[in-house]
Amino acid sequence: MKHLRQINLNSLRIVESAARLGSFARAAEENLISGSAVSQRVKALEEQLQFKVFHRQSNAVVLTPEGEEFIAHVREALDTILAAGLEITDKQRKHLFKISVLPTFAVRWLLPRLERFTQAHPEITLHVSQAYRQVNFDREGFDLAIRYGDGVFPGLKAELLFREDLVPVCTPDLLERVMPGVKTDELEPKDLKNFTLLHSDTCSLNWKSWLDFAGAPKVMEHASCMFFDTCMLSFQAANVGLGFAVANRPYVTEDIRAGRLVAPFKLQHPNNSGWYLVYPPGHSDLYKISAFESWIRKEVESSNAEVSELFYGEFDGR
Repeated sequence: MKHLRQINLNSLRIVESAARLGSFARAAEENLISGSAVSQRVKALEEQLQFKVFHRQSNAVVLTPEGEEFIAHVREALDTILAAGLEITDKQRKHLFKISVLPTFAVRWLLPRLERFTQAHPEITLHVSQAYRQVNFDREGFDLAIRYGDGVFPGLKAELLFREDLVPVCTPDLLERVMPGVKTDELEPKDLKNFTLLHSDTCSLNWKSWLDFAGAPKVMEHASCMFFDTCMLSFQAANVGLGFAVANRPYVTEDIRAGRLVAPFKLQHPNNSGWYLVYPPGHSDLYKISAFESWIRKEVESSNAEVSELFYGEFDGR
C-alpha cells in the first residue's frame, strides 16, 4: 500500500481499468479519454513506482508480477474509497429532508422560523422547494409537503396546522390619505369602497368571502381593484401603500407589530380550509417527519398565541 501514497487517484482508476480490460484502447473508451492519454498516465505511474506494471504486446497488455501485486492493492484501495463514499451517501440521504411548500406560506410564515428547526436538528439537512401543484412523492422524492385545502388529500395523510383566518390590511398612511381624520378603529367594512382592493389570482375568492361575512358585499361593486398573480405580491402591494389586501393573519403579524400595516377591523373570519402537513402514510414513522412535525406544532402554537395577542386581545373568542 505504500506505493499508493501521493499518486493521483484518477491515474489509479485508469491503470486498474487497463489491467481489468487488458487493453489501453478499451481503458481509454471506458474513461472517456484518448489511448495516448492512457499510455502517458501508465508511463508516468511506472516512473513514479520505479517498476513496470504492464508488458506491452501487439494488441493487448498483461500485468507483470510486480504489476499484479500492485493492482491487487489498487483494487483494495478503490473498493475502500467506494464503500466509504456509499456510506456517506446513505447517511446524507437518510438525513436529507426534502419538503415542498406553498410559496406564500414559505416566505411569510415558515422561513422566518426555520432557523430554530436547524438549530434543534443540525443532523437534518433541509431541501425546501416551493410549488402550488400537488407533488408526486414517489417520483420526486419529497418526504413531506405543506398544502392548503379542506383536509381531503386522497391517498395521503393530512395533519392540520391552522385554519385560514382572513383580515384586511393596509398601511397607516393610506387611511390618512383616503379618509383623513378617521381613526383606525372608526373604519367600517362598508368604507372599503373608497379604497383600492388588492386581489390575487391564487386566492381569488378571499375578498368576496370576507366582505360577505362582514355584511358589506356591495363594496365589490364600487371599489377600485388591482390584480396580482400571487398572494405574496398582493401583500407587498399593500406594504407599499397601493391599497387593502386581505391576508391570513399569521402572514402579517410581523408587519402589524412593526407598524408597517394596520388591521382596522376586529371582525374574525375563520375559514373551513387551512394549511396541512401532507405525506404518504408510509412516511409517518420517519425520524425526519416526526422531528419536523413536533417542531412545527410548537411554532404553530406560538404563532396562534401571537395572533390572539396582536389582533384580538379581549376579543379573542377561540
